[in-house]
Amino acid sequence: MSKYLLTLSIICLSFGANAQYTSEVKAVQIQNTLISQQNAALKGQKLIGMTLYDLDFERSPLVYPNWQLGAINFKTDQRADSMLLNIDASINALVFKLSKEYNPFRIDNDEIAGFILYGSENRFFARKYTSDFKELKNELSFFEILFENENFSLIKQETKRIVPADSQLRYTSVPEDKYRVEVNYFFRKGTNLYEDIPLNKKGFKTMASDKQYDQIQDFVKKNKLKWGDESDMIKVFKEFF
Repeated sequence: MSKYLLTLSIICLSFGANAQYTSEVKAVQIQNTLISQQNAALKGQKLIGMTLYDLDFERSPLVYPNWQLGAINFKTDQRADSMLLNIDASINALVFKLSKEYNPFRIDNDEIAGFILYGSENRFFARKYTSDFKELKNELSFFEILFENENFSLIKQETKRIVPADSQLRYTSVPEDKYRVEVNYFFRKGTNLYEDIPLNKKGFKTMASDKQYDQIQDFVKKNKLKWGDESDMIKVFKEFF
C-alpha cells in the first residue's frame, strides 16, 4: 500500500511539474510574441525619450494618476499592444512605457490614429483636429469616444491646467503652482462640427427637441439617474440618440 501511495505521489508531482513547465513556456511565448508585435509596430517610428515625472499628482502634468494598460493604434494600421499609457498635458501628447521598468517615451501625435485603455470596459480614444470643432480652447489631440452612431457623437476631453499659487498663503507656506484635472464634453449631430456641451439639464436641452427633452427628464427621474454623472448621462444618450 505504501509503495502504491509513493508511486501515486511521484506521478502527481510529475504532472504538477510538467503543468508548471508548460505554463511557464506559454508565458514566455506570449511575452516574446508581444515584444515582436511591439517592435513591428514601433519600427520606423521616432521615439522621443521623456524625463521621469513627479510622483505627486498635483505637481505632475500627467492626466491619469496611474499609468494605464492599453494599446496604441498607428496610422500605418499597426498596433503596439500592452503598453503603459498616459497623457502629458503640458505638451498635449500621448506618452508611454514599454513596461513599468522603462523610462517613458512619446511619438509625434501625427503618427497616431488613436489608442485604447483596457479595463472592465475598454475606453477608446481617437485623434481629432481643431478643424473638427466650432471652437477648441487648446490643441489636445486625443478625445475619448463616449457614444457614437450615424446621427450623434459624444466625446470627452480630459486634460490638466496649471493653477497659480495663491500669494496670500505666503505667510504660512511656500506657494507653488499645481495642476488640476479639467474635463470637457463635445457633441456633434451628423457631420456638423463638434460643440462644447455640459452633461447636465442645460446641455440636454440644447441637444434635444422640446418633446424629446421632456421624455429625457421623465427617463432620468424614473430611473433615478443623476444629472451631470457621466455614466448616467451616457445611458440617456443610448436611450434617446
